[in-house]
Amino acid sequence: MTTLPLSDIIRDSFALAWRNKYLWLFGLFAGGAGGGLQFPGGDSSTGLERIEEIQAWVLAAIGMIILIGLVVGTIVLVLHTLCKSALIYNIYQIETGGAHTLAGGWDFAVKRFWPMLGLTVTQWFVLFAFVMIIVIVEVVLFMASLALGFLSLLVALPLLFAGVAIAMVVWTYAERFIALENRGVIEALGEAWALGKYEWRTSLTVLLIKIAIAIAFGIVVGLIGLILALPAVGIWAASKPLAILYGVLVLVPYLVLVGGYFGTFDYSVWTKVFLKLRASAYGTAVQTSTPPPSAGDGAPPPLFE
Repeated sequence: MTTLPLSDIIRDSFALAWRNKYLWLFGLFAGGAGGGLQFPGGDSSTGLERIEEIQAWVLAAIGMIILIGLVVGTIVLVLHTLCKSALIYNIYQIETGGAHTLAGGWDFAVKRFWPMLGLTVTQWFVLFAFVMIIVIVEVVLFMASLALGFLSLLVALPLLFAGVAIAMVVWTYAERFIALENRGVIEALGEAWALGKYEWRTSLTVLLIKIAIAIAFGIVVGLIGLILALPAVGIWAASKPLAILYGVLVLVPYLVLVGGYFGTFDYSVWTKVFLKLRASAYGTAVQTSTPPPSAGDGAPPPLFE
């Protein structure tokens, strides 16, 4: 079990995120129609024809929404995958005294794209399946007996929270095994599980601290957001377009900057923790400007056989 200076890690991560503001672009994504459609008009069509036209319009609109959703979702997924590797890489470079740039992080992320994408898709699929299994079981138990359903919640809720917590730790470490040690998806998950199990106390402590910080940060950000939104209420009464413009020019940039900063802080904490837990595998890499292995190069030897 490794004892880490968690207060120093947290403090340094806040400072790192503030000093390197270009990383907020990565942190924002690492940390998630045009006009022309009109209802058919005219008085010459019969009621049945009009209903069929409206049905066709609705189906076309639904298809367009689904298509736009798929396109936007794919773009967000690609950016999310790339930004995770780029952020981890640049934080590593900062920690080890190496060169860290926006372009360098992006180039590195492209080399790690496919395994990181595989990990991301696997993570979402497993979490969705895990949650759905618990929900389905609970629904069946509630349908069988209301009392049995409520009693089962005493097991289901702790199981749900524990499963999500374990998944968060394992996938957090797996991301860094892929980004910094060029591991494949399965190998990264195996080593992340071993690291999380061996360092479970440290990992759980970091996770709980991060959750507490996220809650406090969210409260502060929410209060500031409410203060910034107050003028929009008065503007809305006078002019709705101006209120929308105010939101676009003030509230949206505020949320983007806050999201980018906190995403960078979050990845900094976990990357610093990972590097310290893996110090024996990296040798002196955490003190010198040794770059992580590039795609195809050898990685540090596994800490756990």
